[in-house]
Amino acid sequence: MTNSEPSGVHDDTTAQLASVGIPVTEEGKERARRRLSEAAARRTPELRATWRKQLGVDPQRAA
Repeated sequence: MTNSEPSGVHDDTTAQLASVGIPVTEEGKERARRRLSEAAARRTPELRATWRKQLGVDPQRAA
């Protein structure tokens, strides 16, 4: 999630989820943000290099 997204995008998503019976709470949104942040912090350059090696991706071509 980026700060550049219009706020209406999140409202639309919340409304879409609610329309199919999935409640969205502020607590749940904060928990999801925290988990995404923690996951991003685990993706270090060293870990990415390991993944590229395991997958056989040429490091010069990896974006």
